[in-house]
Amino acid sequence: MHKRAFQKGARIPMTAETYSRLALQLRMAGEALITHPTPDTYNQLTKMLATLVRAKMDSPAIDDANKALSDICDRFEEEGRIYVTDDEAVRIRQAVARLDSQLPNVAVNHFRQAVVEVEVFCASVGA
Repeated sequence: MHKRAFQKGARIPMTAETYSRLALQLRMAGEALITHPTPDTYNQLTKMLATLVRAKMDSPAIDDANKALSDICDRFEEEGRIYVTDDEAVRIRQAVARLDSQLPNVAVNHFRQAVVEVEVFCASVGA
């Protein structure tokens, strides 16, 4: 059976189903961190944002979310516990909402490759 190959650099559009699933996962990751802040919920949202960056999404919303995450991480290093302030929760929710509207612009092939790359990186760092 012949496997169809795409041209290098091709952009395969994201389907509505893929967009809906990804948007839900992103919103759930943000809410999980806000309502149940743990290292795992923090890492989940961080990995999702890293994947979007790796998938060539260029958005100030990613920077805004990462600034909030950086504040949370800095406080964890100082105090030894993870929690989200009301201001950080608002910033994360706003960033996620802005990213939601931009997700359809991400090529699904770039996104899938980015997922693999981020997972491999995280596995190698955690080892």
